[in-house]
Amino acid sequence: MEVVVIVIVSAIIANYMHELGHLFTARLVKLPVAKVHLGVGPVIRERVGRGGARFLYGPLPGAAVLFDPEVYRSVSPFRRLIVASAGPVTNFAATFLFLAIAYILYPSSYPPVIDITDPRGAAATAGMQSGDRIVSVDGTDIHDWRGVGSAFVSRAGDTGTLRISIRRDGAAHAYEIPIGDWQSDRAWINAFDDLGFYPRPPDSDDGSGVVSEITTAFADTVRFGWSMAGAGIKMLLGDMSFLSLFGGLQLTQLGLDDRNLDFGDYLKLLALFSMAFGIINCLPGPPADGLAILFSATEVAIRRRLAGAPVVGNPPVFDNPVTTIGYVLSFGPLVLCIVHDVIRFT
Repeated sequence: MEVVVIVIVSAIIANYMHELGHLFTARLVKLPVAKVHLGVGPVIRERVGRGGARFLYGPLPGAAVLFDPEVYRSVSPFRRLIVASAGPVTNFAATFLFLAIAYILYPSSYPPVIDITDPRGAAATAGMQSGDRIVSVDGTDIHDWRGVGSAFVSRAGDTGTLRISIRRDGAAHAYEIPIGDWQSDRAWINAFDDLGFYPRPPDSDDGSGVVSEITTAFADTVRFGWSMAGAGIKMLLGDMSFLSLFGGLQLTQLGLDDRNLDFGDYLKLLALFSMAFGIINCLPGPPADGLAILFSATEVAIRRRLAGAPVVGNPPVFDNPVTTIGYVLSFGPLVLCIVHDVIRFT
């Protein structure tokens, strides 16, 4: 239940940060905002803010920034590109910020030593034992638990075998663990549960410096982005559930033990949800920002305006055949992901 609450709260925070990115950037480039929803559901309070924007307050958490289509399309493509990109960019920046704070305040590099939690699990059945130190997964050298989690996430939806090499009492051992459509049949992906082991908490902080932790946070921000993009391709192919982007995939990627989370772990999870929210909003289909970014970037590149440019946060307007076809082609991948999930879960 604790993790479920964290998931919900993290998604809400990521949403608010995203929309505030649109709002502040719109004010920076002087693009008038029509409405700002702070809370969803029936409007319980309304006020008019600076520039004539209507602030609407609802009873449930959630946010949205809406623009008047005519006003939005009247400004230059470059200004629209800045505003459309601001939401995802804010989420990516927040990912780095949360990771940096978590890494500085808390140990960020757990040694990859395991504790067997399920004696009947796949790892124990193969012969792995508590105290084993993982040195490689599928031929990739492992240095900490984040590396273990990322290696496991990259195999989500795959079949075949998972090759894990360990060191025990100075001796090397290698195991091949059979996997079949690994974790692809459900939304909550946590490879450690499947394999039956979790990380052994370190005895003390590794003493890394602030600069080192900030550098690691930046590298992990990039790594998480690539990893989630790869997961998105698997979702399009039907190998993973679209819901898994918001499930235990996050725990696995960080190498976290969901039975023992500290505040630093909460910050790391919040960082990953912010990254996931930003990536989803880069998709070129409504109501995400990706199509608005694509249209504006194209107009900037060709130096002329295109008819029916999509508006950030607004529902699609099928006002000409070209725009209609563009929406259908762009929205198709999301529909495909949903179809795959319906088939999988029914």
